[in-house]
Amino acid sequence: MSIVADLPRPREEGRASTRARSCSDFPSRTPAERLTDDLLVGILSRVPAKELCRCKCVSKHWLGLIHHPDHRKRLPQTLAGFFYGSITNITGQRVVELPVQFSSLSTDVRSPVGTSFTFLPNHHLPVDLLDSCNGLLLCRCYHVADGVGTFHYLVCNPATEKWVVLPNSGNDSSQVATTFLGFDPALSPHFHVFELVQQHKYGENSDISGVTVYSSETGEWVSKEKRWSRATWFASRHSSATVFLSGLLFFRALDLELHDCVAAVDAKGEIWMKLRVPGGQLDGFVQRSILGAPGDPFDDFDLAYGFIQRSQGRLHYANFQRDKDGVAVRLLVYVLENYQDKQWILKHSIET
Repeated sequence: MSIVADLPRPREEGRASTRARSCSDFPSRTPAERLTDDLLVGILSRVPAKELCRCKCVSKHWLGLIHHPDHRKRLPQTLAGFFYGSITNITGQRVVELPVQFSSLSTDVRSPVGTSFTFLPNHHLPVDLLDSCNGLLLCRCYHVADGVGTFHYLVCNPATEKWVVLPNSGNDSSQVATTFLGFDPALSPHFHVFELVQQHKYGENSDISGVTVYSSETGEWVSKEKRWSRATWFASRHSSATVFLSGLLFFRALDLELHDCVAAVDAKGEIWMKLRVPGGQLDGFVQRSILGAPGDPFDDFDLAYGFIQRSQGRLHYANFQRDKDGVAVRLLVYVLENYQDKQWILKHSIET
């Protein structure tokens, strides 16, 4: 489970001007305040990423400099790495149990964030790590009252050790196929939590009947019924990775007509779409030697573990092309440039 630990960015209209300044612009200010932008960026480029996050609070001008596209290559914009630990399957969703380990992608061998999560309320109680998105973590915290175990969702930023407990969505745990987090600080400082509501369960796959979405801006949950004309199953037994992009949550799904596909729903539950993955049935499926659970409409096929991810502001899909014996012979990576025409463009082809 990956994390990019950063603070939410302000909206564009609140961004300070990044016009290059000279010392003569502020003759009455202190020497530190009279630093030119080039000198200031040079100094900030030597500041560790975690401390750079704190520098954003100095002034609007410093905030604008740090977030300006021209300076991103020079400044340590993110704290990148991976949380990992013991994984269990709870109600169809793979979760990471605390405590966890953190592996940093930077040269610093020390963990930039704490992995004990002792800052969480009642941290001694069982906590599952459900999802992460752009530096925020979605957790499920359990507590026992009158002998009955219940849980609540909690979203936290391990870099700042800030957290918020979400109100109850009103859905019973048996109604929820899976839960995901959506957060894009480039668009908004607010996050969303998506509960995919299930109507029927076939083997390990769940028929999606709607979505319940929490918005940190309103502090409320909103429920919407699905707008697909056909039954669609969340592919819980395969890759559970999701992508939150342009206000849409993308995830892997199964469809009786499209078979292997990528589904998406927006943060308001108003936009529903499905995209056929590249290669269709020939590249996306291999014949299973062992049938799935009785009644599973997809028990004759198994996904070839293609997965989706975000890169350079675009949705990408990667999968293996297989020969007639089911042996992977080539890794293919596609990019979706336009949601309207739903056409995937081959970006990389690598022989295995």
